[in-house]
Amino acid sequence: MPDIKPMKVIFESETEIGKCEDGLIKETVSERNTSELWTIYAHTEASVSGTKRMLKIEQRCYLRRGDEIPDQSWVKPEVILEPALDSDVDMLAMIQQTHEHFIVKALKQFPEGCLVLA
Repeated sequence: MPDIKPMKVIFESETEIGKCEDGLIKETVSERNTSELWTIYAHTEASVSGTKRMLKIEQRCYLRRGDEIPDQSWVKPEVILEPALDSDVDMLAMIQQTHEHFIVKALKQFPEGCLVLA
């Protein structure tokens, strides 16, 4: 049986892209009574397998306020699976560009009334 190697994380980026109030996001049910805004983040993590050199890029958008991280429904998570590039430099540049494209896509899907930072 072949030796299966785990995926190795080669890239991770979390970018603050906006702010939102409680009333703008119906999913947020906070235990705290506060006027503090929710911070909106875009997150990308990429990993590569050691055996077949497959690249997996996972992207999601989430809210955070203190230790609360509720679900949001306007930006769906994405997973991309494709052959890894031969050059690590080219692969990291491609992943960074993919993260930047995800930010642009997420910003277009914000609910009306959110404060866009990017």
